[in-house]
Amino acid sequence: MRYKVDYVWAISALIDIEMPHMSTGSTEPREIFAAVNEQLGLGLPPGGTKPELARGIVEAAGAVWLPTYESSGSTITLDGLKAVHAAVEFFTAT
Repeated sequence: MRYKVDYVWAISALIDIEMPHMSTGSTEPREIFAAVNEQLGLGLPPGGTKPELARGIVEAAGAVWLPTYESSGSTITLDGLKAVHAAVEFFTAT
């Protein structure tokens, strides 16, 4: 996987939801983080921003949220999406 859309698709598949629509410029949708929170029952505040939700998902899996995982404008970087994907894999591993 090399692009944000690849990770959003993979996360969607892991939690068994339809992939949310990606907007122009491969901006990851907030819905993917909200869906992970809901589907995995993580108990994060549902009204959180994308960085708050993504950070909560990663930290709930016991990993560290790095400053490079988000950028200005409430955007999650590719590395941040990789970290969220790894966290979701952690929770969904059988």
